[in-house]
Amino acid sequence: MLVELNVNYPGGLAAVRREFYALWEGFAEQADGWWPPEREPANLVEPRVPDGLALIAPKLYQCVLSREALREMVLADQRHDGRPPTIFRVWPDYPLSPQIDRSAPTVKADAAWQSYGARGKGIVWAVIDTGIDATHPHFSALELAHDSAAAPDGKTSRLHRDFSYYVDPATNSPAPGGADDPARALVDEAGHGTHVAGIIAGCTPAGVHPQVAESNDPGDGGYVPRAHVNVLSGMAPECELLSIKVMRRKGGVWVSSSSAVIRALTYLRTEVNIDPGVPRVHGVNMSLGVEWEPGQYAAGQSPLCQAVNQLVAAGVVVVVSAGNNGASAPGDSSTTSAVLGSITEPAHAEDCIAVGSTHRDAPHAFGVTWTSGKGPTLDGRRKPDVVAPGEWISSAATGEIRARAGFAVPPGGPDCAPTYAEQSGTSMAAPHVSGVVAAFLSARPEFIGRPRLIKDLLTASAVDLGRERYAQGAGLVDLMRMLAGV
Repeated sequence: MLVELNVNYPGGLAAVRREFYALWEGFAEQADGWWPPEREPANLVEPRVPDGLALIAPKLYQCVLSREALREMVLADQRHDGRPPTIFRVWPDYPLSPQIDRSAPTVKADAAWQSYGARGKGIVWAVIDTGIDATHPHFSALELAHDSAAAPDGKTSRLHRDFSYYVDPATNSPAPGGADDPARALVDEAGHGTHVAGIIAGCTPAGVHPQVAESNDPGDGGYVPRAHVNVLSGMAPECELLSIKVMRRKGGVWVSSSSAVIRALTYLRTEVNIDPGVPRVHGVNMSLGVEWEPGQYAAGQSPLCQAVNQLVAAGVVVVVSAGNNGASAPGDSSTTSAVLGSITEPAHAEDCIAVGSTHRDAPHAFGVTWTSGKGPTLDGRRKPDVVAPGEWISSAATGEIRARAGFAVPPGGPDCAPTYAEQSGTSMAAPHVSGVVAAFLSARPEFIGRPRLIKDLLTASAVDLGRERYAQGAGLVDLMRMLAGV
């Protein structure tokens, strides 16, 4: 379990620690387990943490107590001489399961790391989403974690932007600092962009014990699940990430707009990649989309799709989620049927790589996710282009995703254990492909600036799952086959 201290205790953190340690000593003999000293972070051991407790954040301790002992300790704390309690809340300590440890082998990313050293080094990928939490330890080795200080002249320094003002400029004022304040893009209240970014790049720091929320995957689907391997890494762990925030909360939900996304794409094309021959950003991930009205424009011809195609023409790979509208009656399996032509805007753009979803580690058994957007486009083109793992994907958790997972400690900071949680959908499938392409480009840099050829190689090397082409596209992405074919 996790014990969170009351940080409003008189005297501050040092005082509440002393009182809690004294309280703990009365119950330590009832502890069900003991932690070796090396479990205590080196920078947090003053004052000395008593046996039976593991300090995992400034106000959070891990311990093992029976329910009866825990109840007695909390009651004793509440009766403590009329002073405020030292314990703010006790949380369950969720079982650990590694991040993308079962989907990386699905697309052969782990094999490519070993065989080709394809880890994304030297490549920059923009994430157009809700922002990226730069304080999450998963990204601690990347430039975005040190944007204005340690890496002032890095590949992504000062390029992060917040264009969420364009979602609804009539009712929302620009944030302090405006879009030109990189710090605004490195905060993620929703958590979606951070989760997506964690699938592309980054990894848990060595020697750190992550917290991963308990899986909701039933795990009894009639197949042998792939074993956990304790590798907490994105598909291209050394790829640098550029955060472009385009979403904000409106009416209780997080939304973007064509204007915000177009502004972001235009910024990348005209202000970042000034010279297509010397690109600073090599790819873009957009795990977003919306149903559209065909009477307003033909498939793939909207201003947003045009902006996507223009960026591809300028030498940037654009990966887009295919949407989750591939079933007629979500949530009611008794009346569910597949819906063709359900690719969302802007995944039907001609030159983007549209990505559908399949199972995390058993795609040949389960095929394409039933809700995954299906083609053809309404003008008859094949979409999605490929599929990738999108079910039960664990990745970096912050903001609302982190809160829904039940984690107690505040997000971010060097003293915070990194947190991971599951999400499902084509939003999780698209960053698998972004990471695969970033890894490919790091091993085969001669293909930088040639997004159409990369798309051809990606689809030609995909593995046929034996499903309908308008559901699976060319098939499941396979990084090893892609690298071996050139």
